[in-house]
Amino acid sequence: MLEKYLGAIILLGLGAGIGLLLIYAPILLAPRRNLPFKRTPYESGMDPVGTTRQRFSVHYYKVAMLFTVFDVELALMYPWVTFFRENPPWALGLLISFTLILAVGYIYLLRMGVFDWSRKEL
Repeated sequence: MLEKYLGAIILLGLGAGIGLLLIYAPILLAPRRNLPFKRTPYESGMDPVGTTRQRFSVHYYKVAMLFTVFDVELALMYPWVTFFRENPPWALGLLISFTLILAVGYIYLLRMGVFDWSRKEL
């Protein structure tokens, strides 16, 4: 019974072994030099200026998350195209309902002022 899975078990063991080797080999073999300049944060080759606890606006991340949410809509429309050939009325209803739900979310975000870049608070 186990003979059927012997190849897969060997391949799995080999993959796990190589993965562990690649993770732990640098820890064991790499030279360590604890110099002060190696502990400074890297800022595009420039010396760091200011404190690391500086607060910054998160508008970029907010827009990136919204883009991701609305980009998923497009990714979910590809299976819809293949389903449309099998049952067009049902597929069209699904697309319209899905798009309406996302449109309601978009209108809610628009009314909440999420897309207003001049706002200081979220």
